[in-house]
Amino acid sequence: MLEALIFDVDGTVAETEGLHRRAFNLAFERHGVAVRWSEKEYRRLLRVHGGKERIARSLGEHEEPRPMAEIAAIHATKTRIYDELLRSEGVPWRPGVQRLMSEARRIGLRLALATTTSEANLDPLFEPVLGPDWRARFDAVVAGDAVARKKPAPDAYLAALERLALAPREALAFEDSRAGVEAACAAGLPVVAAPSRWLAGDDLSMADLVVEHFGDAGVLWDERHPALARRWLSARELVAWHERRFAGASDHPRESRRFRCPPAA
Repeated sequence: MLEALIFDVDGTVAETEGLHRRAFNLAFERHGVAVRWSEKEYRRLLRVHGGKERIARSLGEHEEPRPMAEIAAIHATKTRIYDELLRSEGVPWRPGVQRLMSEARRIGLRLALATTTSEANLDPLFEPVLGPDWRARFDAVVAGDAVARKKPAPDAYLAALERLALAPREALAFEDSRAGVEAACAAGLPVVAAPSRWLAGDDLSMADLVVEHFGDAGVLWDERHPALARRWLSARELVAWHERRFAGASDHPRESRRFRCPPAA
């Protein structure tokens, strides 16, 4: 039985990577680092998961490697700048995310976050949309600084499942990237993927369903989408699919993972 929905954050809840890139570049400037990341370079570096890890990789490629204490200081500056940018400029959430979360809570599903981003990056993204008590809506929040290994390792999802006290088959993950999908699958979770524009072209074939976004009134899927009868994804549809999938669990789980919405009313 489906009990919880677990969401990635950057790229899944909102397209935040543009602000992240600006914050990294401003932090480099403040610390006297000559490197600046273009959009093309940042897209490449997104395959490296974790901000400090991304800085270390880039500086190691362009300059002499720097000690981890200095990399941590640059990252701390970047986090403060990102917070300022996000609070002053804001980033709209992707279509359907807030609606789907609200629907899930109304029908008794629990919510969780499992993300590579830092804990400090969460408040300025969630507070403007869900209010200052936004954490009360989530039964588990696992950020990148709370686990030993970042995605594509399954650690964040395993930690979320542990805090929820659920088995993998009792939850569903939402992701935007190949590494995220791999992390969720490695934790044993079924996955819905809505690719980020920053990671266009990622292989998301391991996901159970891949859509442009989750859909909202006024922001709908292409009616020709081959896997879907409705024009947005609802929490009740996810529950019905989940029940069908695990009621018919077989020796070939990948063959039983494919999502099909019920006929439109």
